[in-house]
Amino acid sequence: MPYAWLVFLHVTSVVGFVLAHGASAAMGLRLRRETSPDSIRSLVVLSTLSTRVMYPFLGLVLLTGIAAGFAGQWWRFKWIWTAIIVLVVTIILMNLMGQQYNPLRGEARERRHRGPVAETPDVIRKVAASTQPGPISAVGVVAFVILVWLMAVKPF
Repeated sequence: MPYAWLVFLHVTSVVGFVLAHGASAAMGLRLRRETSPDSIRSLVVLSTLSTRVMYPFLGLVLLTGIAAGFAGQWWRFKWIWTAIIVLVVTIILMNLMGQQYNPLRGEARERRHRGPVAETPDVIRKVAASTQPGPISAVGVVAFVILVWLMAVKPF
């Protein structure tokens, strides 16, 4: 496949990933202000469903990026290796930082599969209010800016 098509598919995959990831990001930013347990559950379910689209797009980002690296003969340059390291570190950090939402995801999953669960509305509100979306959002934005800079400028 020609290099230009691989870059096109790579950029398109990034756009798809960012759009799908936006639902989870919006959930994280809105969650602390939400007081209704049903609204909290709805936000968490929406976020969980968006990951079903987000992760395949992330896979496409990786595959098309690696293929474009070979097609463009970029592997001898440090910027592409730096981009891969930044991406892997970001994925690890954001998954670790995102664990603060796991109790809510588990509660929503249990409710969907088994009916009512033991979590009281007060517990759900308390967990939602305790989340800290700022740091995980900052990591994502900074990493995204660094990755775009590395690929656009190819500084080294």
